[in-house]
Amino acid sequence: MSSIRIKNFGPIITGLSDQTNNGYIKIKKFTIFIGNQGTGKSSVTKLISTLSWLEKALYKGDIKESYVTRYSRFVKEYCNYQNLKNYFNDNTEIQYKGKIYTFEYTNNKFEIHRNSFSNGSTTSYKVPKIMYVPAERNFLSAVDYPDKLKGLPKSLSTFWEEMQRSLQELSGSLDLPIGNAKLEYNKSNKITRIVGQNYNLRLSEASSGYQSYVPLFLVSRNLAQSLDREYDTSKSELSPARRREIKEEIEKILNNPRLSRELKDSALELLSDKDKNQVFLNVVEEIEQNLFPASQKQILFKLIEFANVKKNNILILTTHSPYIINYLTLCIKGHTVLDKITKSHKNEELESQLNKITPIKSLVAPNDSIIYEMDDNGSIKLLESYNGLPSDDNYLNEILAEGNDLFTKLLELEDLCQ
Repeated sequence: MSSIRIKNFGPIITGLSDQTNNGYIKIKKFTIFIGNQGTGKSSVTKLISTLSWLEKALYKGDIKESYVTRYSRFVKEYCNYQNLKNYFNDNTEIQYKGKIYTFEYTNNKFEIHRNSFSNGSTTSYKVPKIMYVPAERNFLSAVDYPDKLKGLPKSLSTFWEEMQRSLQELSGSLDLPIGNAKLEYNKSNKITRIVGQNYNLRLSEASSGYQSYVPLFLVSRNLAQSLDREYDTSKSELSPARRREIKEEIEKILNNPRLSRELKDSALELLSDKDKNQVFLNVVEEIEQNLFPASQKQILFKLIEFANVKKNNILILTTHSPYIINYLTLCIKGHTVLDKITKSHKNEELESQLNKITPIKSLVAPNDSIIYEMDDNGSIKLLESYNGLPSDDNYLNEILAEGNDLFTKLLELEDLCQ
């Protein structure tokens, strides 16, 4: 389990208030950040995405430690990719504990430390396919040819490339989880269409809800499924220099007379795994964007389903929606119910009923989720849970309760007028 500690970074001042883990934010299989706009939800998730990518690149040998740590490249190059360069100040502190590396930024200096292993092995590390899904994704749907525009943010351009790859790999039409519609893509004219019972529209002509969730659903689905395909989309990410390195490493292994055939096979397998995406890290900004509550439920269930394809997949979300927390609670409670169903004598019947409430593919183990609240003072709080279920006493529910309280006060004021 990776973790991160942040202080004095953009809107984040004191960081995580819970000192049980020395202020470290644990990154679990399902990690959610909630809070008002501008409180640092995206700041944290962008840092997690960037540092996860750095760990992967160092592990694969795509970049050298000395390159990253010199000339403020961490800030000016890697963090600038996510437009985070101006979030740093002289008091910024960032510590990230990954599977293989620990990164530390203090006193305007970035350091890399390789973690020690009792047996010298790094086999527990699974190479992730990392996808950051930006909040601006609906722009890619509203414009027919966004690749012809200049000045797109780098993260949005990367997401556009994955969206195009996903469309090119689409076979036939795709049933969408919302609106009883299908997604169709014409590869010759590169036009994406939403087809329903009584309509056939370009994606650029569809509602804002479609424009927001179609790219999210399409890319997440394709990347989750690509891990089990015979071909590996990560090969296209290899630079010519890395391809030459791999060729040289293979030749060294094969020509080493000291290695037995079994050791050569093991070394070649490890080398192959270095350049193959094994798990999916999906980081999604504002999952609920432009969506009706029932539609929020459907897209959440699908993203959880995609995360459940592999044991070590991770889904990280930011949200302003209380419905997302409530629907996540259903998925966690459903997992507990499924455990009890398996011990009963009516498995098939009860599982069918459960699946209608919460899809079994979208269930969440109680210990696999964690929620953090960001506040306007630059602090982060771990949301309490009971038997794995998120507490109702959270920022989003408080906002809903405030509306009810205000309405009650209006009724009381109305009574005074009589």
